[in-house]
Order: sequence, then C-alpha cells, then structure tokens
Amino acid sequence: MSEESILDKPRLPVIYELAKETKLRNPFHERFGKFESPYDEFVDICYENLTFAVFSIMKWKDGPLELAPFQSVILRTLWDKTFPILLMTRGGGKTFMLAVYSLLRAIMVPGSKVVIVAASFRQSKLVFDYIEQIYNYSPVVQAAVTKIARPNDSREMYVGTSSIRALPLGNGEKIRGVRATDIVCDEYASIPEEIFQVVVRGFAAVAADPIEQARQIYLENQLIKEGKLKEDERKKRSSNKIIYAGTAHYQFNHYYRLYSIHKAIIDNEFIGNAEEINDSFTADDESAYKLEGVLDYRDYAIIQIPYMGLPEGFMDDKQIVQAKATMPRALFSMEYECIFPTDSDGFFKRVLINEATPGESDGRKPFSVEIVGDPHYEYVMGIDPARKTDNFSISILKLAKNGKGYRNVYCYSMNNKNWVTSVRKVRELLAKFNIVRVAVDTGGGGHTVEDLLQNAEILRAGEQPIWRYNDDEHMRFDGRHILDMINFTPSWIGEANYGLAADIEHKRILFPHRDTKSDIDIIKEGEIPSKGNIFEPWDEIEEQINETCKIVMTFTKTGIQHFDLPEIPTTQKTKISLTQRKDRYSALLLSAYAARTYINEGQMTFEPFVGGWADHF
Repeated sequence: MSEESILDKPRLPVIYELAKETKLRNPFHERFGKFESPYDEFVDICYENLTFAVFSIMKWKDGPLELAPFQSVILRTLWDKTFPILLMTRGGGKTFMLAVYSLLRAIMVPGSKVVIVAASFRQSKLVFDYIEQIYNYSPVVQAAVTKIARPNDSREMYVGTSSIRALPLGNGEKIRGVRATDIVCDEYASIPEEIFQVVVRGFAAVAADPIEQARQIYLENQLIKEGKLKEDERKKRSSNKIIYAGTAHYQFNHYYRLYSIHKAIIDNEFIGNAEEINDSFTADDESAYKLEGVLDYRDYAIIQIPYMGLPEGFMDDKQIVQAKATMPRALFSMEYECIFPTDSDGFFKRVLINEATPGESDGRKPFSVEIVGDPHYEYVMGIDPARKTDNFSISILKLAKNGKGYRNVYCYSMNNKNWVTSVRKVRELLAKFNIVRVAVDTGGGGHTVEDLLQNAEILRAGEQPIWRYNDDEHMRFDGRHILDMINFTPSWIGEANYGLAADIEHKRILFPHRDTKSDIDIIKEGEIPSKGNIFEPWDEIEEQINETCKIVMTFTKTGIQHFDLPEIPTTQKTKISLTQRKDRYSALLLSAYAARTYINEGQMTFEPFVGGWADHF
C-alpha cells in the first residue's frame, strides 16, 4: 500500500478470506483418530485450535482469555512459521501477543526454550510482565509453572521442562552461549544488526535435542540408501524459530531489508538456493548479512497490521486523530501505518543522524552513553527549564580534546517537579561531570533556575554558586562562572538550528551507538532513580532524536523563520489535547550552542592525558 494513499483508505476488514470453505474443518466434531482418554483428546483439540487452548488454559482478570479473530490469526501464524515478521501499529497489542505465544509454547511444547530479547532490557521485560500478569490470573498456568526468578540481569519462568527467559541485549558478550528453540525479538529495528546476526541468531543454531535429531537423520539416510524409505517420507521436524516483531522504521534500517527479503521470498513462492536472494538484496552491501542454504517460502510469513486493519473500537479514535494531526507524516506512517519511509520529513533528517552515529560496521569506533563523566574531558550542558507544560530537560555533550567535535552522551527529563528538585538534579550532574559551560533558556523559568543556582542558602558542602561567564557584574562574585543565559530570539533560534544541522551533517556532533554497553553495565556504574525505575539514558536520547526529527521549519507572514512541531489544524484544536514535546530537542539545541561557542572562544584547557597514578584520579 503506497505511503501517499494509505491515510485516505477506509477502515479495512481484519480477515478477507482466511481459508477456502472446502478447507475448513471443525476440530470439535471432525476428529482424526480415537482417544481412550478425554485428557488426550483435550490436548489434541488444543493443538488443533490454539484459540481454544488459550481460552481453556489462560485467564485475564475475571474471565477466560478470549482472543479477537485477528489475534487468533497472529497466534496461529507465529506458531506454524519458522521466520514470521509481526509488523503492527503502535497500540495494536503486539507485546501482549508475544507474551501469549511465549507462554503457550512453553506449556504445550515440552522442552521449549523461549528467549525474549529487545534493544533494551526494559522492553524485553515488558513482554515478561504480560506473561506474569497472565500467570497471576490463571490457576492452570500457576499449576504448570514450577519456578519464577527475577535476578538483576534477566527474568525467568520455568514450565516443566520448558523455560522462558527475558534477557538484556547490551553488546551481546554476556549472553553468548544461550540456547533457544524460540527467539522472540521485540522492537527488532532497534536491535543492532551486527549483535543480532553474531550473537542472537546463534541462540537457535543448535536443535532442541541435537543428539536425538542427528541419530534420527542418520537412520533415515541409511533407510533411503537401502531403498526402504523415500526422500519425501522423512519425519517432519519442527525447526527452531525466530520471531521479528516491532513497528516500522526508516528504509535505511536493517528491519526494512529483512522485510523486503521476506516479502520477495513469499511473493515469488521461492524455493531454492539463498544466493539468488543475496544477489538481489545484498550485492551492493558487503557488510550485510548473507542468507545461506536452501530457502522455502512456506517457512516465512509477514503479519502487517496498520491501525486501519484492526476491528473498529480496538484503538482509541481520539488518539489516532491526535497522532495524525500532531505527528510528522513519516513518523505517523511508521508508528501507525506500518510503512517504512525513506527519511524523516522534518528540518533535521534522520538519515544524517544515523550517519553521525559511529558503529563497528562502518569502521568507526562506537561509544556509549555516560552516567558519570570522564575527569580527563570537558563537558557542556544545555537546560530547557519548562516544568509543567513541557519537561525540565538536560542535555550533556562531551568535548573532544582536539576541539573538533563533541559527543552526545547524556539526556535527562522530568515533569511537574518543583524548582528546587529540578535544580538539585542539575547540581548532581555538575558533581558527576566536568561541566565548563551551562546554557539555559531564559524563558519558562530560566531566571528562577539561575537564582537557585546562586542562592547560598541552599548550597551543600563543597558546592559553589553558579554565575554568568560573560557578565562583568557577576565576575566579582566568588563561585563558578560557567552560566550562559539564552534569550530565544528569532535570530538566535535560526542560528542555533542551522548550527545544529551543520554539526550533524558534518559529523561534528556524534550520537551514541546502543550496542556498545549493556543496560546492566550502565546501571552498575551509578544507579539513578527516575519515575520509580532505574533511569535508562538510551531511551531518553532516542526520544531526544525523535523530537529533533519532528521539528519543521516554516515562515511567518512577516518572513521570519519558525522552528517548531507541526502545527495542529484549526479544526482539531478543540478536539485533542497537545501532548507532543520538544524539550529534549531544545536542551540539545542549547548544549550544541554551548559547545560551539566554548570551542570558538578558545576556552578549552585540557591537553591529552599523559600519565599519573590511578589514585590521583
């Protein structure tokens, strides 16, 4: 379905033609074989009708867990196919269905080893949280489960001889050697391709019972040689499975290439050597993963469900209206229409940010976020002080020692906190990073932040007042002179946005690569509570990038350039509440401006570190 027309399409039915009438069979009346025990027949019915199995085994709140027709199709497809793609609209219940599949597989297929991975441990835990909720509501599931474990670096559930594990991905080093019969990848677009191909794919490389399977194949080969067995009479074996789930992403992302390859295999009913597919899709990219062996289209499936493909009432129409009115076209296409756009349609292009993100595959050394700064480097900070209508947001950049660039290493945001709490957070970061310049927006409470940074009555031991660096009146006061109060005039806004765009295009500002350090490693370096959980800086920077790519440039009637989120149509302003934010973007704009001015003023004082005793630092 084309990107241009999909918005105007009417709501689509969920199922056009599930099966030809002649192929339909009622598993409750048309049984194959005879069963001496009603329990054996019940199990057989469950295998034939997974929706019935879910209804009979699992509960949700006050009653049986009932799946909608489209959810039944999803479950059956995930069950039968070896390499299914689950591409769904945001809010369509993707994570819940992954949980249902994982739990049912562990119960109904003894010896299953289900491994759930995502780019962040938090995301893989979301799937496991749904599994635990079903467990809490379901006495039969509780009777089947033998153990639940929640160590710091995983979530585990054991069902007889089966297991379900949610693991942190990180750089893959800590989870090498894990074995799985079913790999469930949530938000696949965010999983670094190299880590997936080198580490995660290897989970399923070994058969569930390799010795027994090797023995069976050997015996079959002998029987075929003796003419006692035909090739097509081999025992049908279930293969280990990889499920690729998530919302769409930009076409330069590896998820789109995977989607394109699967679609070509299915559309052409391809059965043959993988080299033909490689020649079509990966010939121009030497670093791309190459398929191997013989491919069979019957192993592949794509479940693609945009918001229009869900039953009416399943999604909140008001939320869809708001998203369509307030989100950039490309982002809405990805999140709700399951379309892979070529690039973001804002002032800042996502493809350029992607190019400014070093990775091992492009020969550049990647870097991680930082929770505690390196004392051998200088850092700058940008603060957007909005407190209620927007987040109070902080961005920190790490300056290169040669003065030729900076790295985006930290982002933080909080909402509806009092000014003292917000400024206390700034103080904590000043103690952890060697901050040499702080740029603050004067609007939305910037002057209040300035006053509190200079208020001697709330200073703690070892803290100093923070004064403006470029104000002669302030220079006579004792303290740190690193503050730059910024008035967001039209000329400054234009200069700052074009400056940031140039920094991105010329790769003067670089962005962290997610696979360089695991969430667990980051947490161990220094736990930072936020919103009741461990703070995850990866997610904050990802949101910062998303906000930045939403910004559009327009002209006012007087010809002044305006940089902001897309304007809400007048007809929608009374129907929806604006929940879009751009505070993280504003903090990045300020920190990049602080870095450029600090470097251009020749203020950098650090020379490359040459030696010394470790305890001096």
